[in-house]
Amino acid sequence: MNRRRWLLHIILRALAHRRGRTILLLAVLAMASSLATALGIVSSSMEKRVAEEVRKYGANLIVLPALARLDVGSGGLNFGVVSEPAYLLQRQVESALEQSGLKAERSFHLTGALHYKDADLMVEGVNFSDIRRLFPWWQLKGNWPTASGEIVVGNDLATQMKLKPGDTMELVGKAQKMRLRVSGTVSSGGEEDGLLFLALPELQQAIGLEGQISLVRLMVTAGGDSLKKSASALQLLLPAAKVSEVRQTARTSEGLLAKVKLLMLMVTAVVLISAGSSVAGTMSTTVLERSKEIGLMKAVGGTRWEVMLIFCGEAAMLGIVGGVAGYIFGVVVAQFITKTVFSASAEFIPWFVFVSLGVSLFLALLGSIGPMISVFKLDPVRSLRGE
Repeated sequence: MNRRRWLLHIILRALAHRRGRTILLLAVLAMASSLATALGIVSSSMEKRVAEEVRKYGANLIVLPALARLDVGSGGLNFGVVSEPAYLLQRQVESALEQSGLKAERSFHLTGALHYKDADLMVEGVNFSDIRRLFPWWQLKGNWPTASGEIVVGNDLATQMKLKPGDTMELVGKAQKMRLRVSGTVSSGGEEDGLLFLALPELQQAIGLEGQISLVRLMVTAGGDSLKKSASALQLLLPAAKVSEVRQTARTSEGLLAKVKLLMLMVTAVVLISAGSSVAGTMSTTVLERSKEIGLMKAVGGTRWEVMLIFCGEAAMLGIVGGVAGYIFGVVVAQFITKTVFSASAEFIPWFVFVSLGVSLFLALLGSIGPMISVFKLDPVRSLRGE
């Protein structure tokens, strides 16, 4: 029998001989590693879940043109400020977004007025495919436009004008007259209910503002300070615009997520400390019980390092088995928590097996440091005498 097989044989026989204590240590290590695995998987799944929910609140960055302002007054009298409509060049904004490297979904808007019968209607030019991605909570009756000459009417405006899907409207702009068909009515619970939505290129052409926009909405995949940095970087590329954050709801969600993750971390730390103390106590008791065995191994020629290697091997074996068991149990616990609390399935993360193994091995070896020092200092003569 070679050296490695002999060492493995001794370790396995020692663990099997003290079956009850071995099972207890495995249970402690598996519990600690499973908790770390479960909370890690739940935390990761929650973060992605919250990110998906935050996206439903719409844009988190808005780009507006700097308004042309004129102070009206004379001497010490100030009669207020007159603002003129201002626009951004669509091509310039697209170029800035490309240079910034922002990972964002975008929606370009142009606000204008078109004449209908004896009234002017507020119209917003949009790309309907972008609107559907960025504002999923809008409720549509009818269909989204699929061809030119189709529009969507806000619910309040449709009620006021007695419009329904399939109706046609003749709208007059500064540059041209258009005959448009209502493809659907939309309700958002906001100011959009009083607007009429038209394809962006068609509105630009109708009011003579080709290539210009009045608003850009961005859904940037960033949070906290990252979003501020994204806004600052975009602001430098668009000096003629104002980049603003829309973060009230998102910040609240992210703050709640951070507190929940901190709570999970603290619970995990408490369990790991308790598990480490339990492992250290059990291993110390094992060393005391095996003092004569240790003394005998030293008396027949075993060095201190060789005896310590046996205890270190036992701890490593317990750590590996406990880590694998902890990972399997942790995945089951994570699935149970996410389905019970969040009504969703936990994400399968294979690399968390290394986290589980790392936690279990760390606790097993850390808890064995004290006992192994005792083994190193143990006098074989005194231990064989039973002292």
